[in-house]
Amino acid sequence: MVKKRLFHFVLYAAVLVLFCEYGIYYVVIFQCSWPEVPSSIGEHNLSRRHLLKTMFIADTHLLGPVHGHWFDKLRREWQMYRSFKTAIELFNPEVVFFLGDIFDEGQLVSAPSFNDYTSRFHSLFSVPISTRVYVVVGNHDIGFHYRITPLLVNRFENAFNASAVRRIRLKDINFILINSMAMEGDDCFLCKAAVKKIHQISGDLECERYPRNPGCTAKVKTKSYSGPIILQHFPMYRESDEFCTGDDSAPDKETSFRVKLDCLSESSSQYLMKSLQPKLVISGHTHHGCLYHHQVPLQDENVVSFSIIPEYSVPSFSWRNRDNPSFLLGYFTKDDYNLAKCKLPRESSVILLYFFGAMIIFLKTVGFVPRRSRRDILPNLKLLGIGIIILSCTAYLYIRK
Repeated sequence: MVKKRLFHFVLYAAVLVLFCEYGIYYVVIFQCSWPEVPSSIGEHNLSRRHLLKTMFIADTHLLGPVHGHWFDKLRREWQMYRSFKTAIELFNPEVVFFLGDIFDEGQLVSAPSFNDYTSRFHSLFSVPISTRVYVVVGNHDIGFHYRITPLLVNRFENAFNASAVRRIRLKDINFILINSMAMEGDDCFLCKAAVKKIHQISGDLECERYPRNPGCTAKVKTKSYSGPIILQHFPMYRESDEFCTGDDSAPDKETSFRVKLDCLSESSSQYLMKSLQPKLVISGHTHHGCLYHHQVPLQDENVVSFSIIPEYSVPSFSWRNRDNPSFLLGYFTKDDYNLAKCKLPRESSVILLYFFGAMIIFLKTVGFVPRRSRRDILPNLKLLGIGIIILSCTAYLYIRK
């Protein structure tokens, strides 16, 4: 009788752990789906091969050796690994964009630790051969502008092919990846190179849009124009998250942003909008979701008008930064796009599952045992059950600090 009860206790506990650490990711992520196919597919008689399936992830903040605790590191990396693997398995995107701050201590670690960081990233976020991965640099990867050195920039760029400004063309769709710290607006080595590259890309886009303009090369003329999508870590300039929409927006929306720390400066934002004329901006950094519409003045001498450019800020993918992480899925064509947000399991829900699951298992295996047998089994089961409950509560209190 005692052995049978112990067997049931261990079995139920194993099922609880298996669900909370594996099955729940399938249950939650399976409820997400790709957005509707853009209308341009039907309007322009395009086939599915012109459709680009994308995934956007921000602020993974892999912990390092300086501030990271081993349990926190183990827990967070397992959560992100399991979520990412499940999402890749269910959705099979063609391209995955990481929007910066992939590391938490990238600007602090030594060369050997950075190499270990890089290996861990590729191990946790490995993808099939058919899926491409692109990484945008964040402030935790190389530091804020005032802390950046050529060494920090070069090692990150070499590891992830993440230059200050990079144009990627996939299925005739233009993505422009920008290092937000290079948009400081001064003459630093990083900023000068970034401005030069943006000027070049701006000229190429202008020739693709108006191929008859004098000075356009034949190579540029042959490419069809597609309004670019800017991908960067910092959001464009906004005073706060007050006008953000979304159920995962910041709880303190009225807190003012610190320019060049929480968002790009107004002048840098206007420069990017004017030079590149994007149809969409996707960013991270704030750890909260946001849909914000920028009003950009159009160049017209006779009529005062504005172009509305939407910006999506993607919430953090790490439970260390929020209780309900998420990521974006997107369908893109040359002329159109649709986005959908996919939510991951709430950490508070997982902790509650552990707590109440442990209580139910304890009561089921101990509470209804005959009195004589109870004297034999109680010492073992009580210790085991109380241990699970204490461990769950301790873990919850620790990781919510």
